[in-house]
Amino acid sequence: MNAAVRGLETAPTLDIASATGVDAHLVLAGPGARSLAFLLDWLIRTALAATYLLLASWLFLGNFRFDIGPDDEALWYLAGALPATLIYLLYHLILEPLMAGRTPGKRLAGLRVLTLEGLVPSVGALITRNVFRLIDSMPVFYVVGLLFVFFGRRHLRLGDIAAGTVLAVERAPFLEKLARWRRDASAHGEWRAARQRAAALSRRRGTDVDDALAVVDDYRRAAHALAIERQTARPAEYLEAVYSDLHDTIHRPARRVLLLLLSLMRDQIPAALGAMKVHILSVTLLFIVSVVTGAWLVYSFPDLIALFANPQLIATVERGELWTDGLLNVTPSAVLSVSILTNNIVVSFFAFCSGIVFGLGTFYLIGTNGLSLGAIFAFTTQHDLGGRLFDFIVAHGFVELSCICIAGAAGSYLGEALIRPGERTRSEAFRAAAAEGIRVMLAVTLLLLICGFIEGYVSPDPEVPRWARITIGVGYWLFMISLLRGYVFGGSRGGKIAT
Repeated sequence: MNAAVRGLETAPTLDIASATGVDAHLVLAGPGARSLAFLLDWLIRTALAATYLLLASWLFLGNFRFDIGPDDEALWYLAGALPATLIYLLYHLILEPLMAGRTPGKRLAGLRVLTLEGLVPSVGALITRNVFRLIDSMPVFYVVGLLFVFFGRRHLRLGDIAAGTVLAVERAPFLEKLARWRRDASAHGEWRAARQRAAALSRRRGTDVDDALAVVDDYRRAAHALAIERQTARPAEYLEAVYSDLHDTIHRPARRVLLLLLSLMRDQIPAALGAMKVHILSVTLLFIVSVVTGAWLVYSFPDLIALFANPQLIATVERGELWTDGLLNVTPSAVLSVSILTNNIVVSFFAFCSGIVFGLGTFYLIGTNGLSLGAIFAFTTQHDLGGRLFDFIVAHGFVELSCICIAGAAGSYLGEALIRPGERTRSEAFRAAAAEGIRVMLAVTLLLLICGFIEGYVSPDPEVPRWARITIGVGYWLFMISLLRGYVFGGSRGGKIAT
């Protein structure tokens, strides 16, 4: 027990200025505590996904052996495999906002995600923190994240740096349990009641104005008592912990979800895109040059197509067929839509997150995608299939390719913040760029969801005429422009915004 308390005392801390004049101290989690929480969460989400798979197999297939017949493939994919995958992949992304910076594993380990000001992070910050798991988890077993945690002064992984968050030890519950283990029921009685009032106010359950005023009074009394304890150099671990909890409760901003979403779509996303307009232009030009270069290479040296397409695709085109022919006969539209939109969203987020390598990763992804697209278009045109490939792409391609370029622009914006932080520190510039980038990526994700629907139901359907495909493609692209400029929600109020 004493070793555990000594561990809390020697762990790195974060001092937070307070209106009372008494700083609050947060104890930050080290590599061991982080690893324990992650392992617990991994076991929980794996168990949840496996349990869902077993239940889905029994409900939809009538067995626990995952014996999937030809007629059950689409149902199993949509109702079985896909939800289980989402449970596993979106576990942190969903639970951290719902549980105020916690997950079941973090709660068991006594940890909590907080901002550098000691408050519950916003939903955007928690999303940013989890999006950068794409980089932290590379190449395997969270090597990048572990390196940052081991060698960083505050034991922060890259996602924490991008989001402006820390992983703190929740000392108050731990010390309460410690008192019970010592059979000291009277210990911390007054401050335990104050902490319970603060917890009730945070949950907004059965509280009113008088309860809020009582917590404010607790905050003042705790600051006064803590200042006295610090002057006498007496240990006050539990009072320190309660004071940090009260600080979080008092300073937590009100959440008005609908107003926040309206502000995000009408003002913040257009403003972020306005800040990235040079990057959008640069990445778009890079993509166009890459497409033209890929097309020229294959026109001039047809054998180079082997660098950009797999042998099966090459053989199909050489037979005078497109690989998209009869696609709906092989894969149901719903399954195709989900598969395509998932791939596009992953590529977009990788293009964004790759900006961490000073923008080089983003430029590589945009360049290689452009080269491949140009090469395949040139190859199909050489075999008189270019028109059919255009028919397949045009309904979704304008918006899909625009989204990839916008994601790349957000990644290059991130890279520039690291190269040229200006008057801010590099971490501050990186954090600000990541926050704006995540707002843009939210809009990109929403647009790609509809692209996946179009690509699954419209693009492969031979019954849809070319004029209808062009109308859908151009119309959806114009809607994208209106959405990104904030016009769909009444127009931006932040001044002239360019995209």
